[in-house]
Amino acid sequence: MFSILLSILLVVSPFQIEEVEVTAERAQVQSEVFRLVAQISHEEIKSLPITNLADILEYLPGIDIRSRGASSMQSDVSLRGGTFDQVLILLNGVSLLDAQTGHYALNIPMNPALIERIEVLQGTAANLTGAFSGAINIITRTSQEDNYTLQLSAGTNGDVNPLFTGSWARGDVHINSSVEYARSEGYYAPQANEKESAALENTAYQLANVYLQTRWKGLDVQIGAQYKDACLGTGYGFASIDQFDATRTIIASLRYETSLNKHWSLTTQAAYRGQYDRYEWHRGTITNRHWTHNTQAAMYAHYASRIGRTTFGAETKNEYINSSNMGQHNRTQATLSAEQHFIWRDLAASLGVAGHYNTWFGWYGSGAANIGYSFLKTGSVYLAATRSLRMPTWTDLYYKAGAQRGSTDLKAEKAWQLSLGSKYTWVWEKAGNLHIAGDLYYRWGQDIIDWTYDETDSLYHATNQNTVDAFGIDLVASYHLNDWLRNVTVRYAYTALSLDVTSAKSNYLDYLRHKVVLSVNHGIYIWSKGCVGATWSLRWQQREGAYVDIYGIPDNPFQPVLLLDGSIYLELAHIRIAAECTNMTNRHYYDYGGILMPGAHGQVSITVSL
Repeated sequence: MFSILLSILLVVSPFQIEEVEVTAERAQVQSEVFRLVAQISHEEIKSLPITNLADILEYLPGIDIRSRGASSMQSDVSLRGGTFDQVLILLNGVSLLDAQTGHYALNIPMNPALIERIEVLQGTAANLTGAFSGAINIITRTSQEDNYTLQLSAGTNGDVNPLFTGSWARGDVHINSSVEYARSEGYYAPQANEKESAALENTAYQLANVYLQTRWKGLDVQIGAQYKDACLGTGYGFASIDQFDATRTIIASLRYETSLNKHWSLTTQAAYRGQYDRYEWHRGTITNRHWTHNTQAAMYAHYASRIGRTTFGAETKNEYINSSNMGQHNRTQATLSAEQHFIWRDLAASLGVAGHYNTWFGWYGSGAANIGYSFLKTGSVYLAATRSLRMPTWTDLYYKAGAQRGSTDLKAEKAWQLSLGSKYTWVWEKAGNLHIAGDLYYRWGQDIIDWTYDETDSLYHATNQNTVDAFGIDLVASYHLNDWLRNVTVRYAYTALSLDVTSAKSNYLDYLRHKVVLSVNHGIYIWSKGCVGATWSLRWQQREGAYVDIYGIPDNPFQPVLLLDGSIYLELAHIRIAAECTNMTNRHYYDYGGILMPGAHGQVSITVSL
């Protein structure tokens, strides 16, 4: 049965349009400022001591990155108290959801050097499933001139990372590309005990990424491939210290937008994600093999009139798995959606409805309701209500190994979320500019999928919990003055969960309650041909709950952790040299209980731009 949604979109002033581009096409999800909670720009990404997408997301509020190895090689991403299966990753508005598991959501075969910005979006769009707690959209750069870079990074623990990126532009044709290789011999961690030290000897990895994007007028094509071998130590259980995971990922998408006349325009889109995963409980002994194929196609018709814009959409997607553990399965989902956007002076609104039919789970509805008002040219305030939806993954339904048992009786997750937010920018001619933003939300979750412990058989079973509600706030304040004080940003996120669970052991008991990130980018010495500068990032986080340690001892509470990262760089016309260090104070901490995170890690990178 269909659920009707109302959605009222936020209008932005001309100043804000320069910052984020508003688009009405549902297939092009990026830059919908009415759902934008936080973002990070290319300039800030370039200055941070990062090597991959997970490293960048660590600096954004409301996002929880939990890693199982060096350089975030195996990392889970969650948003606003949800799980790693409840956040949707988009690349230029294209969904990269893998129906097998959210553990591989960050397997994106593209280097951060091509990223223009990353946006964190609250709620979900009318026709999207999978963005249960929100979405993260990665937007690549659009260069108007040729730009080629060669970069070589090397660091402690035998880290080596050569990289090539290229942007080429001729008239309406734009091409982005990146090719990289990365390897490491593993990592060390402070105060590791005997068993942890043995596990850390098995944390080496190697990675190769290839990505190509072509834009021509209304056509946008992107294709990428990733090769990754990761030694995980005790990544998925403490009975083995030499676990290994090999993944091979391919992504491809095509989107075409065209205007039929002054009223009608059309957007068509097709996308594919394929992945092979070989997991070994003991290195050299194959435990599981998985092949997954996720395909989708969509068409959206837009009609512009005096009252605003009307969009009708139709989408179909197919999800297939062939697994040595879970068997061979296939399911298809069809979605029909409609939206009406209104604009009246400084007030904007839209109304929408979406219905989804899944061959396994039947009919469902999803959507949102938002209203926004723009004031004083650079300020805005909005109220949003969303209805979100997530189908069980193949792992939720069928996985049976070790202490885990999936369940085919699971129902789809559903939630209502209410958000209230505002943002404002002050611009002073000689005193820089200040941007502040805040978002307050409450989410009512129903039939939430969880892995709970059953003492009768000593196993974790996939079940639908009664309710899991989330309350939180995200705050951002950013100030820019000049080249001496390029940027000071403070980000804070608070999350609290209310659980009606059927087991004392639940995936939702160890969420991130507090997260504070302070970042400063400043000049040290500036002259006409270049500059020397530095970036410092201080991150404090407090995780709820307790964990079982590597020796099987339960009830070890997570301790708050304060992490300091730093980078000192020299920028000239065509050369950038940076010396970077993460966890500079060599703190002892855990993201997942029993998996000790890396200590101080340094690297030097040299980038040549042609």
